[in-house]
Amino acid sequence: MLSAGRLARRRATACAVVALATAMVVAPQLAPASATAPPDEPLDEAPHMILAPVDPLLQDGDGLDLELTIDNPSADATEATTVEVLLTTQPIGTRYSLSRWFDGEAFMASSAIATVEVPAVDALDRETVRTSIDAEALGLDGRAWGPYGLAASGAAFGSATSVVVRDEPGEASPTTVALSAPIDSRVGASGLLTADQLEAATEPGGQARTALDAALGADATIGIDPAFGASEAALGDEAPEAATDWLDRADTPASHPLLYANADPIAQVRAGAYPLEPLGIPREDDDPLPATAGSVGTRSPVIDATRAIVRQGELESLAGAGTVVLSTAALDEQLGGSTPSAHVRVDGVDVLAADAQLQELVRAAAEADEESAADARAQVVALLATITRERPSDPRTLAAVLAPPSSGDSAPLLADLAEAQFVETAGLDTALEATPREATLVETDDPQRNDGAALVADALEQESEASRVASIVDEPAALLAELRLAVLAALPDAGREVTEADRVAIENLGGTMSEVRNAVQLVGGSDIHAVGESVGLPITITNELDVPANVVLTVRPTNALVSVPEPRIDVTIAPTSQQRVQVPVDVVGTGTLLMVVQLHTPDGVPLGQIQQLHITAQPTIEVAVAWTLGIAIVLLLGFGILRSIQKRRRGQARGDIDDLAREHRDQEETA
Repeated sequence: MLSAGRLARRRATACAVVALATAMVVAPQLAPASATAPPDEPLDEAPHMILAPVDPLLQDGDGLDLELTIDNPSADATEATTVEVLLTTQPIGTRYSLSRWFDGEAFMASSAIATVEVPAVDALDRETVRTSIDAEALGLDGRAWGPYGLAASGAAFGSATSVVVRDEPGEASPTTVALSAPIDSRVGASGLLTADQLEAATEPGGQARTALDAALGADATIGIDPAFGASEAALGDEAPEAATDWLDRADTPASHPLLYANADPIAQVRAGAYPLEPLGIPREDDDPLPATAGSVGTRSPVIDATRAIVRQGELESLAGAGTVVLSTAALDEQLGGSTPSAHVRVDGVDVLAADAQLQELVRAAAEADEESAADARAQVVALLATITRERPSDPRTLAAVLAPPSSGDSAPLLADLAEAQFVETAGLDTALEATPREATLVETDDPQRNDGAALVADALEQESEASRVASIVDEPAALLAELRLAVLAALPDAGREVTEADRVAIENLGGTMSEVRNAVQLVGGSDIHAVGESVGLPITITNELDVPANVVLTVRPTNALVSVPEPRIDVTIAPTSQQRVQVPVDVVGTGTLLMVVQLHTPDGVPLGQIQQLHITAQPTIEVAVAWTLGIAIVLLLGFGILRSIQKRRRGQARGDIDDLAREHRDQEETA
């Protein structure tokens, strides 16, 4: 089925309304946009109409409130005109016919029910006109129940189609729609929500509050972003009451925790990193909380794969972690003439398969602009009415995944489903109770397959580099916990394709990690003139962290003009400050040399860049004389020893031993 954007573009086509001599009017055939637009003009630049009922469900005696929107993204204003609104005389009977109607390709007998005066619309502007059609003019009372097509056409901007449903199903068995409702937090780069952000999301009218109320009312299976509970736990007594109450209501047997920050489990599986979870929940001026602090829900996770192309091995891994929801577009199967239930066994792996057309419309009903969303909601109820009419006495259970609050508001759609007499909503476990049908996966090329996994790997590599220096702080666990939350917040979200915003988030994460790695640095200095016997070598270290940093300073001369009694010095630098360290060196000779200086973590990991200090060494006169005398004595002693050795080798040596030997020989001769 087409997305909301493609539907809007389809409705930029031109058409002509042909009135029959009888009371029936044939809806116009919609010509391709290329037939009326210049070849090089982008389709989206043409003015087009959006037609949507305010309430798509009608019963006997109900009139119809209809909104007709002219969207003019072109550079020229449109003229004021008159638009005729048509209604099909019979309900649309099949899914095929309904899809063709949405696409503007169907020929169906129709009657004119209203004429709408549309004002001129300025360039790059949009105008919406609401008209009310009473029950008598509408003419639906007493007709067969089901979806009826709406159409409107205008000479300047083509045509538009929508649908209303006569909601009188009689004895027809309702269609059950098992729903998954993920509620994400829209957490920022820090990985935690502030008190104000938490309150705004969970108070009446907040996105998270609205989504939870609607999901509970629909008995949906609810996924809760752990960032809500983690933020509430980290705030402690400062947490808003609205957030605490919201979490209590969200913690139901049908709820489950999403991955933190609603991170994509499929990308993590492909990167070999599933599940990537917090290392702890950091708190200001206190030890981190456990990683599970604030987690809500105990049900096994729901994994939204409705927009993914997965392989069998991945499917097995994901199914081992929770309930996988695929799209029927991903399945290779032979179906009969009616829509099946959602429970499927794919080569031995039990999953739920969301009807592809229904799933796209459900997302469009939340993600699109207000006018297009209203049209998408009408299409959802029309599709469900058509599915119900396929086998009125045979109930079935479909499945769908709602858009998270960050992508739009699904509450109006759930309100429509609650009103419809031919629909019941439930949690995913209801769909799993049905007998599964057999299917296999479609083999499809996926050029973007590794995009998400590459971002996960990149983020983890950056985290690993930053984690190597964590020992510079007194509480490494707190720093590591902060780094992990930053990683989770930057990862691609579940249920959608990788976007440029995801890539930018990972790039920004690299900047954050680099700041951690380079937060403690040597400050380059000027040339040093070392004069004296023992001098202090000044070295400046800066710490940009908001906590003290513990480092090891190493100093090594490149020659023997100076010696360093303590080549390794432990240093603690105060938060956000610079500190000058005096390293004692002994000057033993005159000349120039380089002193190699570097910082390390306490466990030996190098920090930052090596610095080379240019030093001119000049000892005092006393030191020079002492060294000169010492060297002279050593040379004289060495020279004397050398001469003695040489004489002995020539037999010319004289000494006490030689005299004693001669006296002994004389005594023997006298005797």
